[in-house]
Amino acid sequence: MRQTRLLGRRLTGVVLALGVAAPALASTLHGRVLDPQRQAVVGARVAVEAEGTTLRREAVTDGSGSFTLPELTPGRYTLVAEASGFATRTHRGLVLAVGQSYRLEVGLEVGGRAEAVDVAGEAELVTAGSSTVDGVIDRAAIDGLPLNGRNFMELAFLVPGNVPTPNFDPTKTNSVVVASAGQIGRGGMVTIDGQENNDDAVGGPLQNVPQDAVQEFQIATNRYTAESGRSAASAINVLTRAGTDELRGTASFFLRDDALQGLPATYDRTQPAPPFDRQQYALALGGPVKKGEAHWFAALEYRDQDGAVLVGERDVAARAIRRTFAAAPLQDWLGMARLDASPSGSDRVTLRYSFEHAQDTGASTLDRSIGSASQRQDGTNAYHSVLGRWVRTLSSASLLDVALSYSRYRNHIVPVSPDTPQLTFPSIQDGSSFRVPQATNQDRIQMTDSLALVRGKHGLKLGGELQRVDTSFDLGVFRAGRLELVEDFAGFDHNGDGRVDDGDLLFAVTLRSGLPERNLLLDDCDNTYLALYLQDDWRVTPELTLNLGLRWEMDTDVKNVSGFDDTNPLVRDFYEGERRRDTDNFGPRLGFSWADARGRLGVHGGWGIYYDRITLEIASLEKGLDGRALPVEVRAGNVFFLDAESGRFPPFAPSFADPFTGFILPGAGASGINIIDNAMESPQVQHANLGAEVRLGRDLYLRADGVYNKGTRFIIGRTVGTVFNPVVGGPDRVVNLESSVGTRYKGLLASLEKRGGRHRILASYTLAKAENYANDDQIPFSSGPIDPNDLEREKGPSPNDRRHRFTFAGTFELPAGFQLSPLFAWSTGVPMDILMPDASTRVPTLPRNAGGRMFETAAELNDYLRGLNAAGGVDGVLLPLVGEDARFSDSFSSFDLRVSKTFTVGATRSLEALVEVFNLFNVTNVLGVSTRNYSGYANVLARDADDPARPGYLTSSSFGKAVTTAGGVFGSGGPRAFQLGVRFQF
Repeated sequence: MRQTRLLGRRLTGVVLALGVAAPALASTLHGRVLDPQRQAVVGARVAVEAEGTTLRREAVTDGSGSFTLPELTPGRYTLVAEASGFATRTHRGLVLAVGQSYRLEVGLEVGGRAEAVDVAGEAELVTAGSSTVDGVIDRAAIDGLPLNGRNFMELAFLVPGNVPTPNFDPTKTNSVVVASAGQIGRGGMVTIDGQENNDDAVGGPLQNVPQDAVQEFQIATNRYTAESGRSAASAINVLTRAGTDELRGTASFFLRDDALQGLPATYDRTQPAPPFDRQQYALALGGPVKKGEAHWFAALEYRDQDGAVLVGERDVAARAIRRTFAAAPLQDWLGMARLDASPSGSDRVTLRYSFEHAQDTGASTLDRSIGSASQRQDGTNAYHSVLGRWVRTLSSASLLDVALSYSRYRNHIVPVSPDTPQLTFPSIQDGSSFRVPQATNQDRIQMTDSLALVRGKHGLKLGGELQRVDTSFDLGVFRAGRLELVEDFAGFDHNGDGRVDDGDLLFAVTLRSGLPERNLLLDDCDNTYLALYLQDDWRVTPELTLNLGLRWEMDTDVKNVSGFDDTNPLVRDFYEGERRRDTDNFGPRLGFSWADARGRLGVHGGWGIYYDRITLEIASLEKGLDGRALPVEVRAGNVFFLDAESGRFPPFAPSFADPFTGFILPGAGASGINIIDNAMESPQVQHANLGAEVRLGRDLYLRADGVYNKGTRFIIGRTVGTVFNPVVGGPDRVVNLESSVGTRYKGLLASLEKRGGRHRILASYTLAKAENYANDDQIPFSSGPIDPNDLEREKGPSPNDRRHRFTFAGTFELPAGFQLSPLFAWSTGVPMDILMPDASTRVPTLPRNAGGRMFETAAELNDYLRGLNAAGGVDGVLLPLVGEDARFSDSFSSFDLRVSKTFTVGATRSLEALVEVFNLFNVTNVLGVSTRNYSGYANVLARDADDPARPGYLTSSSFGKAVTTAGGVFGSGGPRAFQLGVRFQF
């Protein structure tokens, strides 16, 4: 620990000397100044000024008439160009979006300085000079499109290459997690005004901000520049709103009620319907502190939701699992306040504070398709962040950007049914989740700083990033234990009491902490992150730009280097070599962008190396699951004691009422002793892309990109042996956490966008194939590899792999103040893992997620199972056939619509009344929530105990039946629902 702090202090000095950089939030404007004969005007002075402020930037054209203005804050600008012998030309209303590079031709007319040409809305900005595959969601889309729950991050799915993802952690049950380019979602970088907003503990995003506080955001799906790092998937840059010279604000109210919505198609209509209502209140206000120099903006939003989650209920008498609902309330406060000051034309200072406080009850992370009401959890999440930024224009060709931020995250989760073990049935997860209670604390100090230089045809930017992240875990995992049951309902009177009930249930193993009286406390899972980079956007010609970058990044303690000396000496023989930090993470990034002089056609492409973060949960596994701190006792269930002749349990067998009495099983279990491989490295992905953009009209653009991502060094847990663990009094398996597997993504990403005018549209299409080696891309839970010595058998489609996906969104201004805003999404289905009858693992002779990929129909699967059984089955066990109507997955289709009418109240006030409908045509979308089964269909080859005519070779009664629907009761893609709203603008 002392060594880490000393290194951090030394690196801080290095970073301050070099300058460190934030992600690409700014915009760049390139251009040429031409005379009436389209010849270069040399020495022309070009100045831009942000509307409503005194912030001003200037440049002088070079020998080719070209100029570059880098690092412009996104927003509206006025450009003035003047040169001796020419009339001054002014362009007003230039809109620059976040993270974009633009080109503008400025034509000067012959005349004196007293003459001027003033134009508004005529400048044709062309996106050029960037080879990044990205998309921008602007304020008009955020404001005008129907959003179920008002979470702006869902708009990221309108950009091709991005899809929703299954839940991978109890802390993310109410988060919108974006999976890009085939990844699962733990990776990916989300920044808010350049401040990192990611969970270093388990991955995924952290804080949300009010929808009215977001100006726009950029999502770079592939081949982003060296300014962005800590992600091998995507970079999402969120820009919050600033105040202006005019006092302006909005007040909004949105209402949902159970009377205005349908019910999930998988719901059992014999059960009571769920109560549901939601009210959302939003307020935003901003204005000047001193006109032209200082402005403020603040936003507040509150969501009060009496919701419900779809749950399962075991009806023992009817031997059926009923679908019903359980309460899932949510109260969520979001707030943001921001102050911007530009006391001179060369300086801009920003101070921002934001918070979120959420309390909710919801489903915990599931290993099965559905959970019971007792599987819910109560969660509290509190986030606070502060950011200070200073931007200084040093000269017309240099700019310095310095920022310092602090964020605090506190998460606490408890089960709704404490002190009850998890009952993992083949078709349902009952009892209390073994993953809770738990708590996570995370504090982050981040310093960023960038130096941008224009040197001739080179636009240079250099720097890096320094973060200190302190994380602690308080884990009550495995305290109540977990039972792995092999049947949903008992089929025989095994205990001899004269009746068949839950007392006769068969279970294979039990898992419970060897120290169930206490939590596992890990208070030193800390890390320092450092990155340095250099980016050069070289304008070889006015039409051709080369994007050349190099990034280096390092984490000091994600491999538990500081705690290695404290690892269990029992497993020291499994470590090879010396544990060192991963210091060779160099990422070259090379790209090109060419656009014709009029900006009608552009071609771009490139290649680069990117590194993903290793979540600190990896270090916590070695610290916690070391065989001493959290010994997990894996004991034999009552199936091991079952008498073969009588079919009954002997008196000493563990019972369902007292399950944790079986003998310890050697080499079994869900976790074992986890060790971090000394050679573990940060996951690496190579990005390659080639694409084109065609301007079909003044503001209509068609873009297509072919992308290929090859990932290596991704993490998997592999059993490498067993040791005798005296803490548990028996053998314990050793799981090596190693960088041994990879990912592949091939995609065609296309979009059609109309960017201005009274009507705006954004349509996108993705044709893709995503493959990896685990349903969870970092954390090695679940059953592990089928064969730890042949990891190629784990290669298969990602659980969220969708071959085709199409979206369409638009805002259309109609006469009489009406506005129509549709949002349509369609995609093909995700694959399904096919599990053995005891649900412990997939059918070992099949690849991962074979349903819907290797097998398109139930008949194809049955043909395979017949052949497998004819050869003796799996270890002598014959597998049941599936019903002929069994399905593996479902396509997704949802059409959302907003209709609004604006009433003008005075010169600056208006009242907007709106009606939104989600999933207008009430399409049933079957989808799951867990990484184990994201398809939403039952995926266990469970035997049908009611069909004794075909013992050992029976037709499953549940496999391939729809279990859960997308969006649960009220979310995106769920049943049709109406929402009413009103918004007052002043």
